[in-house]
Amino acid sequence: MFDNHRLRGRIHAGIPVLGTWNTMAAPLATEAMALGGFDFQVVDLEHGPFILDRIHEHVSACEASTDCAPLVRVPANADWMVLQALDQGAHGVVVPHVPSVESAQQLAASLRYWPEGNRGFTPFSKAGGFSNRDVPGHVERSNAGALGVAMVESAASLNVAEKIAAVDGIDVVYFGAYDLAQDLGHPGQPTHPAVVEAITDGVQRVRAAGGCAGGFVPQDREGVAWVLEMGIGFITYEVDASILNRHVNGMAEWFASELGR
Repeated sequence: MFDNHRLRGRIHAGIPVLGTWNTMAAPLATEAMALGGFDFQVVDLEHGPFILDRIHEHVSACEASTDCAPLVRVPANADWMVLQALDQGAHGVVVPHVPSVESAQQLAASLRYWPEGNRGFTPFSKAGGFSNRDVPGHVERSNAGALGVAMVESAASLNVAEKIAAVDGIDVVYFGAYDLAQDLGHPGQPTHPAVVEAITDGVQRVRAAGGCAGGFVPQDREGVAWVLEMGIGFITYEVDASILNRHVNGMAEWFASELGR
């Protein structure tokens, strides 16, 4: 177990962080990417084929690097899902489709123990070190370190993005470009000019409110530079499956062309 304050500290210091979406449900792939140097990985229970009781394997795989924070995207803003992710050792939780300030407040409360929140309590978990020998320390570490990422994925939530960012306990407002593109009338076109303009405006409002913004999934250095210039500080570079597929596909296409087939 390593310091789960590190990623949150970097974000609040205004230091951009780089991670990826983890969708393959393969702990060895998780560990390989963690050792590669990412600041975080988002274990994706919304779109990936993960089983809830295996989250801890990916947490341990991330922690092998001593510097890659394991985050978990739960499928919905449900207290029990957030609790499962945190008790299995996740350093933070990403919640999709946060439509309002009230929904963001619900997320923030589920991340922390009383008196800062309403997270259900047990020290006998991976997060608690499987022991009640240091309950006060566990509470302090958890409340100080748990990262909250609220995803804005509709036009309605986009309009209140800065208010969501201002909720105590929400560390990142992440603009889900594909879902926003769909809601804005441009399905499958996350880089449509109207979508980019809307998200850029949202990013600026979040930053003006003192928050950190995430969004888009750049697939190369130019894409990362583009989102940095936009003001995005929580950068989700690529998806694990795409990293593997693109690398193999590039080599296979080159090999085929060399053989003239």
